Amino acid sequence: MRNRIDINYVHSRAIVREIGERLRASLKPESELPPRLKMQIGRLRELEERSPSIIPAAERRDKPRR
Repeated sequence: MRNRIDINYVHSRAIVREIGERLRASLKPESELPPRLKMQIGRLRELEERSPSIIPAAERRDKPRR
């Protein structure tokens, strides 16, 4: 069994960011998304804009507050 290494949140996030940066650097840029996937992403954005937030503090800042 390996020894567990406890690290704090800051170090954990730094490691995650570094892994992400290295993956982006090593992977080839993707070609354009397929039209069907683009359509689904657009639909998801539309639905997200229309749905109410379940967290009041997370309301979009461009909406007027009451």
